[in-house]
Amino acid sequence: MVAAAPVPPPAEEKKPEYKITTGFGIRYGMQLQNPRYGKEMNTLSVDEIYAEPRFSGQVLGFVGWTANLAVMGNTASTAIGKGAAVPPPMGAPVIFEARAMDLIAQLDFMDEFHVWGGRMLTPSDRSNFSGPWFISAWDYPGVYNIPGRGGSFAYIGPRGTEEIGREVGTTVWGDIGKGKFKYYAAILDLDDAPQNTPLYSARLGYAILGNEPGFYGSSTYYGGQDIVALGVAAQYQARFAPAGLPANKGPDDLAEINADLLAEFKVGDGGAVTGEGAYYHVDSGKSAGVMPFDDAWFLLASYLTPLMGPGKIQPLFRYQGYTDKYTGGKTNGTIIEGYVNYVLKDYFAKLCLGVQHTEVKSGGVKAYGNALQFGFQIQQ
Repeated sequence: MVAAAPVPPPAEEKKPEYKITTGFGIRYGMQLQNPRYGKEMNTLSVDEIYAEPRFSGQVLGFVGWTANLAVMGNTASTAIGKGAAVPPPMGAPVIFEARAMDLIAQLDFMDEFHVWGGRMLTPSDRSNFSGPWFISAWDYPGVYNIPGRGGSFAYIGPRGTEEIGREVGTTVWGDIGKGKFKYYAAILDLDDAPQNTPLYSARLGYAILGNEPGFYGSSTYYGGQDIVALGVAAQYQARFAPAGLPANKGPDDLAEINADLLAEFKVGDGGAVTGEGAYYHVDSGKSAGVMPFDDAWFLLASYLTPLMGPGKIQPLFRYQGYTDKYTGGKTNGTIIEGYVNYVLKDYFAKLCLGVQHTEVKSGGVKAYGNALQFGFQIQQ
């Protein structure tokens, strides 16, 4: 009699594998500038305490998610009654506010085709893909801020980048040739449907030399590669009505185009020279003036030395300008900046010391701002 073969034990159910990645970045800035008279540099203040807790994960090979936060701190006191406040230690000396920065559901079918939905970077110019973390200068371009009496503030940049560079909607994008060519097509501003129509934004990028794989980008590689890359983008939004639009002005159709060029080459043992430029043009009608500029541009040049001590020295110059013909009379502005960075570990640890001169002319009135900036950036 032949014995029956033993019955194999039931197969153990394989649990799905989940991959979660975490990261963190912090920026601390101090500025020497008078809060009432922007032209004078005689008051020292902490102008930036900013942190980003970053989280991302992968459920399947093509299904993932991203959830990043932005945490900002400002000095404040707790008010009790009219004109009264409780100072520390009873009151709160610092108020921190956490905002959702990126909340993305990702379908990553292949390098050449991805579909992302949620709150994410608006595909516009290189600066927006780089953010403050992956540019050489300390301040994000396009911020014209002159404090004090007769001062002014304007953000000069593509639509959909006004709030931490993000908008809500869907983006289809692809990376062809391991970062040689990238395309983006997005429909955004979908969380503001009662106020605005959808924002359509598209970008094409081509690396003539080098490569730039992935969704995000950088405005410097700190000598990591030779790169020459060109990008062009276009946006359209019908009947756009920004918050704070005067009652006597209605919404207007908005069209924006921009182009940017990055060139960086290795020099010596770990050094690099970098040149970057960008141009922006907006057509938002001749009467409503729903955007604060018509034409804008910036040029940047920097040199990164070989290793000097634990880091590398990087002198940098950046010139920015814009014109606006239809908002509050003819307006133009310029920003001239000079920096000296001490780059300890590329994007991950650097010190910055810079000086900035801002000038805005509107309707025959001129406003000036001077500032000395110190910054310390760490991320991992």
